[in-house]
Amino acid sequence: MKKILIITLISVTGLLSSCSDFLEEEMVSTLTQERYDTKEGIEELVNGAYEGLRYHHNYEWSYTLTNYGTDEFTNGGGRDHVQWNTYSPVLDPLETRNLAPLWDNMYAQINLCNIGIQNIPVVLGDPLDEELMKTRLGEVYFLRGFDYLKLIEQFGGVPITTSPISEDTAEFPRASKEDVFNLIIEDLTRAEELLPATPGQVGRITKTAAQHFLAKVYLNRASEQNADLTQSTDLENAAKFAEMVISSRTLAPDYNDIFNYTSVNGPNETLSEIILSSQFDDTQALLGRYGNQTHMYFLSVYRNFPGMTRNLYDGREFQRLKPTDFALDVFDRKNDSRFYKSFQTSYTAVNTNGIPNWSATNAPDPSLVGQPKFGIGDTAIVMLINDEEDNRFTPEYKDSFAPLMLVRYTNDSEGTDYDVSTYPSLSKYRDPFRTSFNDAKGTRDGILARLGETYLIAAEAYGRMGDYGTALNYINQIRSRAAFKEGEARSSVYYLAEQVAEGDETSTLSAMQATEAYFTPGTQESAGELYPPGVSSKPEMFIHFVLNERARELMGEFHRWVDLARTNTLVSRAKAFNPEAAPNVDQHHALRPIPQSYLESVTVGGNLLPPDERNQMQNPGY
Repeated sequence: MKKILIITLISVTGLLSSCSDFLEEEMVSTLTQERYDTKEGIEELVNGAYEGLRYHHNYEWSYTLTNYGTDEFTNGGGRDHVQWNTYSPVLDPLETRNLAPLWDNMYAQINLCNIGIQNIPVVLGDPLDEELMKTRLGEVYFLRGFDYLKLIEQFGGVPITTSPISEDTAEFPRASKEDVFNLIIEDLTRAEELLPATPGQVGRITKTAAQHFLAKVYLNRASEQNADLTQSTDLENAAKFAEMVISSRTLAPDYNDIFNYTSVNGPNETLSEIILSSQFDDTQALLGRYGNQTHMYFLSVYRNFPGMTRNLYDGREFQRLKPTDFALDVFDRKNDSRFYKSFQTSYTAVNTNGIPNWSATNAPDPSLVGQPKFGIGDTAIVMLINDEEDNRFTPEYKDSFAPLMLVRYTNDSEGTDYDVSTYPSLSKYRDPFRTSFNDAKGTRDGILARLGETYLIAAEAYGRMGDYGTALNYINQIRSRAAFKEGEARSSVYYLAEQVAEGDETSTLSAMQATEAYFTPGTQESAGELYPPGVSSKPEMFIHFVLNERARELMGEFHRWVDLARTNTLVSRAKAFNPEAAPNVDQHHALRPIPQSYLESVTVGGNLLPPDERNQMQNPGY
């Protein structure tokens, strides 16, 4: 705990980078406490506090703590952190590669915010600085609440510190969940009152960010995991704050707009839909040790296939996260464009290595015999997601295509072309603007909150209150955007996989409208949804329907483990849909172990805790 909370006052500038001036500060090597008694020091402090946002996209803790061990993703061939997916006994309080860094970094950022909350009203107390004072104070209140939210989501009750730590102390016992929730709500409420509606500079936190996270916190406290703490107005507050955000922001017209990263600091990063993001760009000196590394983790290995080698566009394949069958099948792939806008289903040849020639048995025209099946710039690989009853893909049928056909369900002795290193890659974080194909430091902003989720928060809150009509209104606005539009082009993979007539570009809007039948027991529509065994009542089915819809809208966006934990569905859905997690996952896994480094450092009355008291402070099951 001493290591965690005794913060050496090093530079907090130069930690962030973006297209806005506030993130391009001069590096300062050494600071003292007095630095934060000046206006310049306050600016440096607040800018440095934004580093806590970048942390969540820096390294492998981005997915181990959020996507592993759920229904959406299982482990691919890269098994460096596999215990977070399999829930093996190695996942314990001594784990230091993901667990301790989250704890340490959040408390470092909290301490920075505490300094700001103490100093900003004094340093910026001049009436001429009133608006700046409100904004900067609102930012640090928001960031402290945000950091505590990240902690309570993972650990439950955690130590609370609201004053700067400036001396050697370790007297920080765990607080109750109730107290932490209250502090988060107080901080975000204060931030909502202080923050401006529009940012003074790109990347700054606004009032809508506070409203979004207030809605999220109230919904979390109203969820099953926290039923013992739920207050009667939590759902009303979740809906109220979500609707404030919805009334002031607009959805991107096309789902693809959100992730279509066409240039550094490009149009996708300034959409009205983006409520909060961690700021990155291609300024190498300011990317820090990691940059945004999420571009690597969802990719399967493609470089060994004909016509392929590792390249900037297709990415550096760490093959950490393989989508489960649930992740592929939860979409109505024929009508829901989000699937083909979320997963990469084809690759373009970048060299001539290993390209096969047409033979007399497979050439579509005799003149092609002996000629390469494809060339540089042509489609080299197709990743096709079909249903189990689809028996078209015999070896001969696959060989009749120019690109290599990698099919989920084949009609041959193997039964599939997929394995732990071969699967459709989530393409939301593609980053072709790194310095080289092997560069890990990503340049794109990391989305922490967007309006699509706000709609689903509002929907869940209303559905939990029994107002299914209002809930469906919000859900269907999201689903309407997800529909293919009249005249919208589809890929050739879409036509082949979904067995739609080539060139058909009709709207799928009507097919995407959900009704109460989707979560009403015994209906054809509910039978078409993927629900785990034992889900039988309408209220239960509604929660699982919302979780399915959150999967379709927010696939791989670093929310899933928290969503399943807060709804007490982690065990049932992991067992139903994640074969690697199923054998070991248990209810106690809905909280993480408290880091042993904290338990062995914390004191009560100046004394270290004996082993039995440390065990009592640990979360059950660890």
